[in-house]
Amino acid sequence: MPARIDEYLDKVIKNRFTVSLMSNTKWHKAFTVLDVPELMLNQCYWKFVDSDDEFLGLLTKSDELMEKYLGDYGSGPFAYKRIEWLEIPKVGKPSGYENVPFKHWHQDIDGALSILNSVGHFDTEFTDRGLRIYGFRE
Repeated sequence: MPARIDEYLDKVIKNRFTVSLMSNTKWHKAFTVLDVPELMLNQCYWKFVDSDDEFLGLLTKSDELMEKYLGDYGSGPFAYKRIEWLEIPKVGKPSGYENVPFKHWHQDIDGALSILNSVGHFDTEFTDRGLRIYGFRE
């Protein structure tokens, strides 16, 4: 990530948030322990610090993790510190099949929380939609 993007994110974070809850290492640990086939965690909502919007995408798998960045989504890898929160919905719905229930699958968010709690302290909460994991709080 170019230095100016890193500086931009640092400025956004400083101006918007009072609490930083995750480090690169902690995000890496979370994505690694959640990459368990039995949980069927494949989809999540992403919310970035520099955007008011959230978007539905794939949950990062452990082989897509780097030291300071993750994935190769859209315009390229992005920094862990860009993640304000991610939310794993109880029910995964493939794009184009949102209204076709037999294509949906259960994502084991209770199992996900149990695994997270077994490896450390993560700021999480259950929402109407699923399990949210926070990187920052205002």
